[in-house]
Amino acid sequence: MKLVCVNDKAAKILTIRAAEIEDAAGIANAHAKTWRANYAGIIPHAYLSRITAQNWAISWTRMLERTDNDLIVLVSENDGGEIVGFVSGGPVRSVIPGHEADISSLYILSGFQQSGHCRRLFMTASNRLAKRGHESLAVWVLKENAVTGFYKHLGGTLVSSRTIHYAGTDLDEVAYGWAGIPPSC
Repeated sequence: MKLVCVNDKAAKILTIRAAEIEDAAGIANAHAKTWRANYAGIIPHAYLSRITAQNWAISWTRMLERTDNDLIVLVSENDGGEIVGFVSGGPVRSVIPGHEADISSLYILSGFQQSGHCRRLFMTASNRLAKRGHESLAVWVLKENAVTGFYKHLGGTLVSSRTIHYAGTDLDEVAYGWAGIPPSC
């Protein structure tokens, strides 16, 4: 099922649809580019410089091939049909009391941020999680990441924090949560 909506700011069409196995390379490309851009200065450069779309395409292909998981993966395309962002989510991966589902990844290429893709992906994934019976939602994000304001803007409240060891360094994460799945907007 495709969700097609007009983006008022750019007067362009945003297409959001379920990811297919053939999308693995496009998702991996967006994933690698956004990690290098968004996490520069947060995650060590030596680690970020080794990230390639080719390596992540293998992981995304395996994930999309699995038919036994509860993971939702959606892509957002520009008006030319290119994948410019994606979201994945499902049952909560790490216990956050009072929260059943989580958004595990939400990334938009830098040229398409502030254009409605991120919000539409988040809301569509949230609604699909609600249709699967989940009543609450959370998302973990690196504390230093500027995207924390996005989740606050959507009504998320700070519900947890932790320190993780990743890429040879300690990183602070915060979780934003919604006691109910956020309504469409």
